[in-house]
Parts: sequence; structure tokens; C-alpha cells
Amino acid sequence: MIVTEQRKKGSQIGVIAIVATLVIGSAAAAGSFLWAGQTAFAAKVNGQVISTDEFTTYVERAKKQYAGQIGMDFNSAAGQTMLVNLKKNIMNSLVEMSLMKQEAEKMGLKADEAEFKSKFDELLKARYNGDRKAFDEDLERNKYTYTEFETQFKQQILLSKLYQKIIEKVKIEDADLKKYYDEHMDMYKEPEKIKAQHILIKAEEGKKDEEAKALKKAEGILAQLKAGGDFAKLAKANSDDTSNKDNGGDLGAFGKGMMVLPFEEAAWKLKEGELSGPVKTRFGYHIIKRGGLLPAMTKSFDEVKAGIRDQLERERKQKTFEDWLKQLKEKSKIEINEKLTAAPPAPPAGEAGKPGEAKPGETKPGEQPAAPQTETKAGDGHEH
Repeated sequence: MIVTEQRKKGSQIGVIAIVATLVIGSAAAAGSFLWAGQTAFAAKVNGQVISTDEFTTYVERAKKQYAGQIGMDFNSAAGQTMLVNLKKNIMNSLVEMSLMKQEAEKMGLKADEAEFKSKFDELLKARYNGDRKAFDEDLERNKYTYTEFETQFKQQILLSKLYQKIIEKVKIEDADLKKYYDEHMDMYKEPEKIKAQHILIKAEEGKKDEEAKALKKAEGILAQLKAGGDFAKLAKANSDDTSNKDNGGDLGAFGKGMMVLPFEEAAWKLKEGELSGPVKTRFGYHIIKRGGLLPAMTKSFDEVKAGIRDQLERERKQKTFEDWLKQLKEKSKIEINEKLTAAPPAPPAGEAGKPGEAKPGETKPGEQPAAPQTETKAGDGHEH
């Protein structure tokens, strides 16, 4: 048995990632790894055992989810590399989860039945429109027992309490906000923009007859506008741009680089109130009415203050928790069975592994799918 003792090893992932890793799963666990042998434990955390069965269950579930979502063949070279990383991450997550549960117990934190029922009711309403039958069907489809779900859901409630306890003293002062604003002022600069309305007559690019009909219709609408027709009414009656036709074709304000080039060039050449002739783009023909000019500007501190506070609080709370967890690991006795996180032997020649059966995008009840990360700037919650 290969066992190492870990001390002074920092946290690799935050609480949100830990919980997401440990509650992940969209198919049934599949036995234990033959290559893992009969080792009695996967890890020991301050004397508390993480069983081999628990570890292999999480690994198998994660493997089936990846196989279902991206078609990963874990018998391939890329799959073997991914599997090693996956096992190490799951082991680390289980260790950190054990540590956090131990600390939560020391603090007297609990997830009682009343809290579970309240949160569960919220889940049913949010995800299943209050339909318990739909929830049960989801459990069955993902091959999860209600007991498994209840245990992990209570665990999430407990860890949420622990997180709040650790970060409760995090405060952001106004001076912190102003300092951030002054140091990142370039982030709050807004380029020069113009306002415009348009009427789109669609035509599939390359279809000459369709393009000719669209052009003729656009020219007819332009004639009505030049004769005094109301742009907003004609847009509502004729435009094929359903995203703004009901608003009179109003596109709001936009800077350079935000529209397709022929449209942009035509719009910026116009003076306020002027109409363009039919402008051809890949969408069809546009008639553009130029609006006012919005000069370049820098958003004031007061405009972005609330957003900066939200960002700094979020970042500081996360760092506070990660630092706390790192220190906790450094002073804890952690033994890892490294045999379980090693790569398994290569399969015999000709025995290619089949991708797992988990369906793309499946998650078990109570788990929110991860959101795509986007780069945002503090304080700017507006889109143009």
C-alpha cells in the first residue's frame, strides 16, 4: 500500500468548486477499480476515514458524466491523463470536505430537518414548479436514491453555514472602493457612441430574386419616409428585425465595431435626423435613421460604486475562505492512499473503452449546472 502524509498543502479549489465536484453525478456508480486493490481507505483526515468505496463512487460518476457530455474515452491516452487529474481533484475535494465537516461540527453548526425541508421546498418550486413527481423522476433517471440526495443536500446547507461563518467579518470600506476606482479608471471609460433606428427587409444573401424584392420594398418604404411617413410606425409595420421593430426600430446607442461594417459605415456618415438609402448587409437591406451623438465619457465613481463593492466583497470573501482552508490543511494530519490516484494499467490491445451512458447536460436534482465564466468589470452592469 502506497500511503503518503500531506501537511502544508494549500487549498486547490474554493468551497463552491468543492461542493460542485462532490455533488456531481448523472449516472449510477459502477463498482470499484480492480487496479485499486483491497485498500481499506482512500484517505484519513485527522483520523477520520474516507473509504475507498466513496472515492471510487465519485470517480465513476464523474467519468460517466464526462463520457456522456464530451464523449471522453478513458482508455485513450488523453482519457488516461484526464482520469489521473480527475482522481486527484476528487481526492483533494473529499479531503477538504472532511476537514470542513469536522470544523463545522466543532463550531456547533448543523443542517436540521426544518432547514432541509425549507430549502428542498425552494428547490422544488424553482426547478420543478413544485412537482414532486417530476423531481422523483429526475432522481430515477439519474440513478440517484433519495437518501443520497438528502445526505448531499444537507451537506451543502452545512457548508454554506460554515462559509458564512468564516467570512462574516469581511468588510469593504469606502476607501477601498475609491482606491480601486482610481487604479482602474480606464475600465470605466465609454467610447463615443451614436443612436439610430433602422428598418430591416430580410433577404438571403446570394439569392438574387429575393434580394431584388427586398430592395424594391426598402425603396418603397424610403419613399414613404421622405414623403413625411413616421419612421417608428413604418418600422413596426414592415421591419423584419423582431428584436426592435415594436420599439420603432430603435437600436439604442452603439460604438464603432458593434455593428456589421456596411451598416456601421453608413450610420456614422449620417447627420442627426438623416435617412440612409437602402444599405445591404448579409441580413438584407436596412434603412437607417441617425439619432444623436453620445460623446466619449468616463463613468463617475458614484455610478459604479455599488458594482465595485459587490466585486471586492466577493473576491475578498473567497480569498478569506481559501486562506482559512489552507491554514486548516497545514495543521491537519492527512494521509492519502496514492495508489488510488495513480493511472490504472493500460487496457489490453483491441479493447477500446466505450463512452459512458450519461446524457449530455444531465445533473442530479439539487445541482445547478456551472455557468460560463465571463470577464466583467466591477461596477459596470450595463450592456449597450
